[in-house]
Amino acid sequence: MPGPSSLNNLQHIGRGLLRMSRLAVCSPFDKSSRWAYLRASHALDVYPRTPGLERVSASELVSPDIEIALQRTHTERWQVSVTELATIASLAKDRGANRIFEFGTFDGRTTLNLHLNRPQAQIHTIDFPADQHTLPDGKTAGELVTDEASSDGGVTKLHGNTLTYDFTPYLGQQDFVFIDAGHSYRNAKADTTTALRMLEGNEGVVLWHDYATWPGVTRAVEETPATVASDASFHWIADTTLAVMITAPDQPLRLKPQAADS
Repeated sequence: MPGPSSLNNLQHIGRGLLRMSRLAVCSPFDKSSRWAYLRASHALDVYPRTPGLERVSASELVSPDIEIALQRTHTERWQVSVTELATIASLAKDRGANRIFEFGTFDGRTTLNLHLNRPQAQIHTIDFPADQHTLPDGKTAGELVTDEASSDGGVTKLHGNTLTYDFTPYLGQQDFVFIDAGHSYRNAKADTTTALRMLEGNEGVVLWHDYATWPGVTRAVEETPATVASDASFHWIADTTLAVMITAPDQPLRLKPQAADS
Protein backbone atom coordinates (compact mmCIF):
# COMPACT_ATOMS: atom_id res chain seq x y z
CA MET A 1 0.00 0.00 0.00
CA PRO A 2 1.49 3.40 -0.90
CA GLY A 3 2.60 5.61 1.96
CA PRO A 4 1.56 9.22 2.64
CA SER A 5 4.41 10.62 0.55
CA SER A 6 3.48 8.51 -2.48
CA LEU A 7 -0.17 9.44 -2.12
CA ASN A 8 0.73 13.13 -1.97
CA ASN A 9 2.80 12.79 -5.14
CA LEU A 10 -0.01 11.01 -6.92
CA GLN A 11 -2.48 13.67 -5.83
CA HIS A 12 -0.09 16.40 -7.05
CA ILE A 13 0.30 14.75 -10.43
CA GLY A 14 -3.45 14.18 -10.67
CA ARG A 15 -4.20 17.83 -9.94
CA GLY A 16 -1.57 18.89 -12.49
CA LEU A 17 -2.98 16.64 -15.20
CA LEU A 18 -6.50 17.90 -14.49
CA ARG A 19 -5.30 21.50 -14.77
CA MET A 20 -3.52 20.74 -18.05
CA SER A 21 -6.65 19.10 -19.45
CA ARG A 22 -8.78 22.09 -18.51
CA LEU A 23 -6.32 24.48 -20.14
CA ALA A 24 -6.20 22.45 -23.33
CA VAL A 25 -9.97 22.07 -23.58
CA CYS A 26 -10.75 25.62 -22.50
CA SER A 27 -8.92 27.33 -25.33
CA PRO A 28 -6.79 25.18 -27.64
CA PHE A 29 -6.06 28.18 -29.88
CA ASP A 30 -5.27 30.78 -27.22
CA LYS A 31 -1.53 31.36 -26.83
CA SER A 32 -1.67 32.31 -23.14
CA SER A 33 -3.47 29.04 -22.40
CA ARG A 34 -1.01 27.10 -24.56
CA TRP A 35 1.95 28.56 -22.66
CA ALA A 36 0.29 27.75 -19.33
CA TYR A 37 -0.38 24.23 -20.56
CA LEU A 38 3.25 23.81 -21.58
CA ARG A 39 4.58 25.18 -18.30
CA ALA A 40 2.43 22.67 -16.45
CA SER A 41 3.52 19.83 -18.73
CA HIS A 42 7.20 20.71 -18.28
CA ALA A 43 6.75 20.65 -14.50
CA LEU A 44 5.35 17.14 -14.78
CA ASP A 45 7.90 15.98 -17.38
CA VAL A 46 5.06 15.28 -19.81
CA TYR A 47 6.26 17.38 -22.75
CA PRO A 48 7.72 14.89 -25.24
CA ARG A 49 11.10 16.55 -25.77
CA THR A 50 13.20 19.68 -25.50
CA PRO A 51 13.16 21.43 -28.89
CA GLY A 52 16.19 20.17 -30.79
CA LEU A 53 16.86 22.78 -33.48
CA GLU A 54 19.73 25.21 -33.02
CA ARG A 55 18.40 28.63 -32.03
CA VAL A 56 19.67 31.58 -34.07
CA SER A 57 18.71 35.25 -34.23
CA ALA A 58 16.85 36.58 -37.23
CA SER A 59 19.79 38.91 -37.88
CA GLU A 60 21.90 35.85 -38.71
CA LEU A 61 19.46 34.86 -41.45
CA VAL A 62 18.48 38.21 -42.96
CA SER A 63 20.66 40.90 -44.53
CA PRO A 64 20.95 43.95 -42.19
CA ASP A 65 19.99 46.40 -44.96
CA ILE A 66 16.59 44.83 -45.63
CA GLU A 67 13.75 47.30 -45.05
CA ILE A 68 10.17 46.17 -44.65
CA ALA A 69 6.75 47.76 -44.18
CA LEU A 70 4.12 46.27 -41.88
CA GLN A 71 0.39 46.78 -41.59
CA ARG A 72 -1.96 45.81 -38.75
CA THR A 73 0.81 45.50 -36.19
CA HIS A 74 -1.63 45.18 -33.30
CA THR A 75 -1.50 41.47 -32.53
CA GLU A 76 -4.74 39.69 -31.74
CA ARG A 77 -5.22 36.18 -30.48
CA TRP A 78 -4.19 33.36 -32.81
CA GLN A 79 -2.10 35.69 -34.97
CA VAL A 80 1.68 35.60 -35.29
CA SER A 81 3.48 38.10 -33.06
CA VAL A 82 4.82 41.35 -34.52
CA THR A 83 8.35 39.94 -34.24
CA GLU A 84 7.26 36.84 -36.14
CA LEU A 85 5.43 38.92 -38.73
CA ALA A 86 8.53 41.06 -39.30
CA THR A 87 10.73 37.96 -39.53
CA ILE A 88 8.48 36.28 -42.10
CA ALA A 89 8.27 39.43 -44.25
CA SER A 90 12.04 40.04 -43.96
CA LEU A 91 12.93 36.52 -45.01
CA ALA A 92 10.58 36.65 -47.99
CA LYS A 93 11.98 40.01 -49.11
CA ASP A 94 15.62 39.09 -48.48
CA ARG A 95 15.26 35.85 -50.41
CA GLY A 96 13.46 37.56 -53.28
CA ALA A 97 10.56 35.13 -53.00
CA ASN A 98 8.43 35.13 -56.15
CA ARG A 99 6.16 32.12 -55.56
CA ILE A 100 4.81 31.98 -52.03
CA PHE A 101 2.43 29.41 -50.57
CA GLU A 102 0.79 29.74 -47.15
CA PHE A 103 -0.87 26.88 -45.27
CA GLY A 104 -3.46 28.44 -42.95
CA THR A 105 -4.76 31.81 -44.11
CA PHE A 106 -6.67 32.62 -40.92
CA ASP A 107 -7.71 36.30 -41.24
CA GLY A 108 -5.04 37.04 -43.85
CA ARG A 109 -2.79 39.32 -41.76
CA THR A 110 0.38 37.42 -42.67
CA THR A 111 -0.77 37.09 -46.28
CA LEU A 112 -1.35 40.83 -46.50
CA ASN A 113 2.11 41.67 -45.18
CA LEU A 114 3.80 39.18 -47.49
CA HIS A 115 2.06 40.89 -50.42
CA LEU A 116 3.00 44.31 -49.09
CA ASN A 117 6.69 43.41 -49.05
CA ARG A 118 6.74 41.21 -52.16
CA PRO A 119 4.05 42.79 -54.39
CA GLN A 120 5.54 41.16 -57.48
CA ALA A 121 5.21 37.67 -55.98
CA GLN A 122 2.42 35.22 -56.72
CA ILE A 123 0.96 34.24 -53.36
CA HIS A 124 -1.39 31.31 -52.81
CA THR A 125 -2.97 30.78 -49.41
CA ILE A 126 -5.35 28.05 -48.25
CA ASP A 127 -7.86 27.65 -45.44
CA PHE A 128 -11.14 25.84 -44.87
CA PRO A 129 -14.25 27.07 -46.69
CA ALA A 130 -16.48 29.18 -44.45
CA ASP A 131 -19.30 26.63 -44.67
CA GLN A 132 -17.06 23.86 -43.35
CA HIS A 133 -15.14 25.60 -40.60
CA THR A 134 -15.80 28.58 -38.33
CA LEU A 135 -12.76 30.64 -37.36
CA PRO A 136 -12.42 31.96 -33.79
CA ASP A 137 -13.86 35.38 -32.90
CA GLY A 138 -16.13 35.29 -35.93
CA LYS A 139 -13.29 35.91 -38.36
CA THR A 140 -13.44 34.95 -42.03
CA ALA A 141 -10.51 33.36 -43.81
CA GLY A 142 -8.53 36.02 -45.66
CA GLU A 143 -10.76 38.91 -44.62
CA LEU A 144 -7.78 41.28 -44.22
CA VAL A 145 -6.46 40.66 -47.73
CA THR A 146 -7.38 43.75 -49.71
CA ASP A 147 -9.50 43.54 -52.84
CA GLU A 148 -6.62 45.14 -54.74
CA ALA A 149 -4.20 42.40 -53.68
CA SER A 150 -6.62 39.76 -54.89
CA SER A 151 -7.72 41.50 -58.09
CA ASP A 152 -4.19 42.25 -59.32
CA GLY A 153 -3.32 38.55 -59.16
CA GLY A 154 -0.91 38.99 -56.26
CA VAL A 155 -2.93 36.87 -53.84
CA THR A 156 -5.06 33.84 -54.68
CA LYS A 157 -7.21 32.48 -51.86
CA LEU A 158 -7.83 28.73 -51.97
CA HIS A 159 -10.35 26.81 -49.87
CA GLY A 160 -10.09 23.23 -48.72
CA ASN A 161 -8.70 20.74 -46.23
CA THR A 162 -4.92 20.54 -46.61
CA LEU A 163 -5.07 16.82 -45.84
CA THR A 164 -7.15 16.11 -48.94
CA TYR A 165 -6.63 19.10 -51.26
CA ASP A 166 -5.08 18.41 -54.68
CA PHE A 167 -1.84 20.39 -54.64
CA THR A 168 -0.53 18.94 -57.90
CA PRO A 169 -0.40 22.31 -59.76
CA TYR A 170 1.88 23.74 -57.05
CA LEU A 171 4.40 20.91 -56.68
CA GLY A 172 7.91 21.95 -57.65
CA GLN A 173 6.64 25.48 -58.30
CA GLN A 174 7.26 27.40 -55.04
CA ASP A 175 10.27 29.10 -53.47
CA PHE A 176 8.80 30.17 -50.10
CA VAL A 177 6.30 28.19 -48.01
CA PHE A 178 4.79 29.16 -44.65
CA ILE A 179 3.05 26.43 -42.61
CA ASP A 180 0.50 27.51 -39.99
CA ALA A 181 -2.58 25.32 -40.45
CA GLY A 182 -3.53 22.28 -38.35
CA HIS A 183 -1.27 21.79 -35.33
CA SER A 184 -1.67 18.08 -34.71
CA TYR A 185 1.23 15.85 -35.70
CA ARG A 186 -0.85 14.37 -38.51
CA ASN A 187 -1.63 17.78 -39.99
CA ALA A 188 1.82 19.25 -39.48
CA LYS A 189 3.49 16.18 -41.00
CA ALA A 190 1.18 16.14 -44.03
CA ASP A 191 1.58 19.89 -44.63
CA THR A 192 5.35 19.60 -44.27
CA THR A 193 5.51 16.77 -46.79
CA THR A 194 3.45 18.81 -49.25
CA ALA A 195 5.55 21.93 -48.64
CA LEU A 196 8.77 20.06 -49.37
CA ARG A 197 7.33 18.75 -52.62
CA MET A 198 6.28 22.29 -53.53
CA LEU A 199 9.85 23.49 -53.02
CA GLU A 200 11.52 20.43 -54.56
CA GLY A 201 13.88 21.36 -57.40
CA ASN A 202 14.12 24.97 -56.28
CA GLU A 203 16.15 27.00 -53.82
CA GLY A 204 14.04 28.52 -51.10
CA VAL A 205 12.58 28.58 -47.61
CA VAL A 206 10.07 26.64 -45.54
CA LEU A 207 8.83 28.30 -42.34
CA TRP A 208 6.77 26.67 -39.59
CA HIS A 209 4.78 28.56 -36.96
CA ASP A 210 4.27 27.30 -33.39
CA TYR A 211 7.48 25.28 -33.24
CA ALA A 212 8.44 24.49 -29.62
CA THR A 213 4.91 25.25 -28.40
CA TRP A 214 2.85 22.52 -30.11
CA PRO A 215 4.33 19.03 -29.68
CA GLY A 216 2.88 17.77 -32.99
CA VAL A 217 4.43 20.65 -34.94
CA THR A 218 7.73 20.26 -33.09
CA ARG A 219 7.91 16.57 -33.87
CA ALA A 220 7.05 17.06 -37.55
CA VAL A 221 9.68 19.78 -37.96
CA GLU A 222 12.41 17.78 -36.27
CA GLU A 223 11.75 14.77 -38.49
CA THR A 224 12.20 16.87 -41.62
CA PRO A 225 16.04 16.99 -41.90
CA ALA A 226 16.10 13.21 -42.28
CA THR A 227 13.94 13.49 -45.41
CA VAL A 228 16.15 16.03 -47.20
CA ALA A 229 18.98 14.82 -49.46
CA SER A 230 20.44 18.20 -50.45
CA ASP A 231 22.29 20.73 -48.31
CA ALA A 232 19.94 22.81 -46.19
CA SER A 233 20.04 24.48 -42.78
CA PHE A 234 17.41 24.11 -40.06
CA HIS A 235 17.00 26.61 -37.24
CA TRP A 236 14.70 27.83 -34.50
CA ILE A 237 14.53 31.62 -34.78
CA ALA A 238 15.14 33.28 -31.40
CA ASP A 239 12.30 35.19 -29.73
CA THR A 240 9.77 33.47 -31.99
CA THR A 241 7.99 30.16 -32.41
CA LEU A 242 9.26 29.99 -35.99
CA ALA A 243 11.34 27.12 -37.33
CA VAL A 244 12.97 27.53 -40.72
CA MET A 245 14.61 25.45 -43.42
CA ILE A 246 16.80 27.35 -45.91
CA THR A 247 18.39 25.63 -48.86
CA ALA A 248 22.11 26.19 -49.37
CA PRO A 249 23.19 28.55 -52.18
CA ASP A 250 23.03 26.89 -55.58
CA GLN A 251 21.58 23.76 -53.96
CA PRO A 252 17.99 23.21 -55.13
CA LEU A 253 16.02 21.08 -52.71
CA ARG A 254 16.32 17.35 -53.26
CA LEU A 255 14.32 14.86 -51.25
CA LYS A 256 15.16 11.31 -50.31
CA PRO A 257 13.00 8.78 -52.20
CA GLN A 258 10.77 7.91 -49.27
CA ALA A 259 10.00 11.60 -48.70
CA ALA A 260 9.22 12.27 -52.34
CA ASP A 261 6.96 9.23 -52.57
CA SER A 262 5.08 9.72 -49.29
